[in-house]
Amino acid sequence: MSFTEFMTEWSALVSIIVILASALVLRVLLKIASKRIVKTIVLGVQRVKKVDRLDAVVLEKRLTQRTTTIASVLDNFATWAIAITALVMMLSELGINVGALIAVSTVLGAAIGFGGQSLVKDILSGIFIVFEDQYGVGDWVEIGTVSGEVERVGLRVTEVRDIHGTLWFVRNGEIIQVGNASQEWAAALLDFPFAYDNDVDQVQEIIQNTADDMRKSKEWAKDMLTNADMWGMQHISGEQFVIRVSIKTLPSRQWAVSRELRKRCKQAFDTQNIGLLRASKINLAK
Repeated sequence: MSFTEFMTEWSALVSIIVILASALVLRVLLKIASKRIVKTIVLGVQRVKKVDRLDAVVLEKRLTQRTTTIASVLDNFATWAIAITALVMMLSELGINVGALIAVSTVLGAAIGFGGQSLVKDILSGIFIVFEDQYGVGDWVEIGTVSGEVERVGLRVTEVRDIHGTLWFVRNGEIIQVGNASQEWAAALLDFPFAYDNDVDQVQEIIQNTADDMRKSKEWAKDMLTNADMWGMQHISGEQFVIRVSIKTLPSRQWAVSRELRKRCKQAFDTQNIGLLRASKINLAK
C-alpha cells in the first residue's frame, strides 16, 4: 500500500491523532506560559511594602498561595477550552454534523448559565479577590457582619473563623466591601481616660516614655514599627479627660502591642500615684 493510498484510507484516523497530539502540545505550552504570566502579574500587582521589617516568610507564603490559585484557574480554563475544541474537530473528522451539536450545547449552556448566575458571580468575584490580593489566608478581616481570621480563600466561598471559633462561609459574590487589618501595616490606637485633676503633661510624658521603653525591648522591637505618636487630648469634661496615642505596628500585631502597653502604663501610673477614671464614668468620643 502506497503512502497516498494509506492517507486516503486512514485520513480520518491520522487527522484525529494529529488533533490529539496538537492539543497535548498546546496544553503543555499554555501551562508553561500561564506560570510565567501569573508570576509576572502577581509581582506587578503586589503592593510596595513600606515597612522595613515585614515578615518575609509570611509574605512568601501569601505570594505562593496567590500564584497557585491563579495558575489553577487559568489551567482549568485552558484545559476545558482545548478539550472542547479538540472534541469538536475530531467529531467533524468522523463525519458527524457538529453544527447541530453546537446549537444544542449553546441552548443548554444558556439555560445552565441563566440558572447558575449566582455561581458564576461567586467564581468571578473569587478570581478578582485573588488577583487584586484583597485578602489572604491568615488575614484578619471584616466582611459584612463577619469579623475573624481568613482560613481559606476559594473561588466560590471564603472561610473566616471568628474569635468564638465559629467558621463562617461567605460567598464571594455577596461581598460588597472588605476591611483588612493585616495588610502592609496596622495601628495600635489606645485611649487613656484620667480623672480631671491629673496633670496632662505628666501623664503624656509617662505614656510616651513607657512606649519608648517598650519599643527598645527585644521582645517588642520587631512589632513596633515607629515610636508612639501622641495625639493628645481626645475628650474632656468636668470629670475626665482622655489622652489618645497611636503606634504603627506589623500587620495583626496591633492588639498584642495595645495589651502590653496598657499593662506597662498601668504599672507606671501606679508608681506615680496617678489614677485612671473609673470604668462607670468612661464616655469616650468616637
